[in-house]
Amino acid sequence: MTETDNQLNIESKETPDFSRKVKRALEVTSIAFLLGLGVEILFYSHPLGINFPIWAALTAVALFITARLEGVQPSRWEWLLVIPILFLSGMAAMRLEPLTVFLSVVGTWMLFALWVWVFRTGRLINFGWLDFAIAVIVPPLEALFRPWATMTEAWRRAAGERGGGSRGWAILRGVLLALPVLAIFTALLAAADLVFGDLVEEALRWLNIEKLLEWVGRGVVIVLSAIFMLGALVAALLDPGKRTLQGEDKPLLKPFVGFLESMIVLGAVDLLFALFVVVQFRYLFGGEANITAAGYTYADYARNGFGELVWVAFLGMGLIMALGYFGKRGESRQRSWFNGLSTGLVVMLGVILVSAWQRLLLYEGAYGFTELRTYTHVFIPWLALHLVVFLILLFRGNLRRFAPFAALGTLGFVVTLNLLNVDAFIVRQNVKRFEQTGEIDLVYLQYLSDDAVPGLVEFAQVAPEGMREELLASLACRRAMQGDRQEDLDWPSWHASHKRAMTLLDELAALDAYTVEFEDWNWMVSGPGVEKDYCDYWYWD
Repeated sequence: MTETDNQLNIESKETPDFSRKVKRALEVTSIAFLLGLGVEILFYSHPLGINFPIWAALTAVALFITARLEGVQPSRWEWLLVIPILFLSGMAAMRLEPLTVFLSVVGTWMLFALWVWVFRTGRLINFGWLDFAIAVIVPPLEALFRPWATMTEAWRRAAGERGGGSRGWAILRGVLLALPVLAIFTALLAAADLVFGDLVEEALRWLNIEKLLEWVGRGVVIVLSAIFMLGALVAALLDPGKRTLQGEDKPLLKPFVGFLESMIVLGAVDLLFALFVVVQFRYLFGGEANITAAGYTYADYARNGFGELVWVAFLGMGLIMALGYFGKRGESRQRSWFNGLSTGLVVMLGVILVSAWQRLLLYEGAYGFTELRTYTHVFIPWLALHLVVFLILLFRGNLRRFAPFAALGTLGFVVTLNLLNVDAFIVRQNVKRFEQTGEIDLVYLQYLSDDAVPGLVEFAQVAPEGMREELLASLACRRAMQGDRQEDLDWPSWHASHKRAMTLLDELAALDAYTVEFEDWNWMVSGPGVEKDYCDYWYWD
């Protein structure tokens, strides 16, 4: 190893130098300040809506602009991360189903952190599990420590080279120190003298202390947001030097589980799963006659256990992953045995997933669709795909590649939930079931988000009379409560799902027959088929 290589290896292990700053400090700091101002305008006292994708787009544009100012070339392929960032942030303003929104927001933040980490270095396709963990955790921490050197340099350049910067910082520090001191003495003096107290009270009334505190709060949001955004920009733009991927050259943990122990564990689990698979083929897949002969009804047998079986498949994949990473396999014969038993386990896990899928379908046919069952519906195919890819990589001897695929698969799961529109899907499927069985859990459907409103409005026009009146009453409540809520919202909180729901509800003429009023801190509804009753029986926002 050359002296230069030794120096690079030493530098990669040193503590990050937070005194480093970008070349165009004033320009980058100004852009970060504009981003902080944007955060205040978009989010201060505004619930989630169109503000989130606007913020994501502005942040992405700011990163590209500052990279151009600094002469930094983004990594070749990793800039494409901006596509899922904009998609997920945009869907946060399109969907209201809780898990979908949560995963979209968290996914956007995690993708931004990942993009900051690989902005200059790339190599995302070679990441291992620990690399992904570092890429998500470290950038937000860097954003807290990176901005100060650049911010100081920007202040110095703005104030000039003749000491104005130091004088300005001294004045600012003096003002900040004086404010709490003045507040304490003013309060004590006002309490000591009635006339002085009246003067202070009059001054505070003239200052409009509530408005003043609000503007102080807005200023704090701007400053803190600008500092954090500056830290993120600096972390992305600075050259990180030689960054070694964790475990790329050699495993962080050497395999420590003996080959014989691995074979015993895999063999025992294979035997257990094989017995379970035989039972599935004999009873679940074999028809109702075999089940009734065993003393069970087909409904009782088949409709239960899908959740447990999904967990079995998930943990089973985790088991072979752990043994694949940490199990000792020396000669080719040992690798062949391990691959063979792992293949058998993956095949049986596939059968178990099919069993879980069939049980889930039967359960949904009996009791209808819910959010949790729909999540499982989407999760099972993605888990099956992960099993297949894991098996392929195991035979290729490249399990490290499974981490990027798992990250991509997780993103695929979130994208699928967004494209599916979970609450709208639940309404459609339950209405289809109602057409076949005449059964529907109307109360559950009315507690879904505004994503479900188009389907509910459509169903309200064809539902039987008694059910129709109950559904119309709940929709009237929703319209009144959402309309009252929307009056307090400004444009940053505009949301496509709310907008579409309110448009459809306003166009539904049958709702005009219902009266919704706010009485004694409760929303009350009355109308055809419904005596005066509480709205929150049907809907709670």
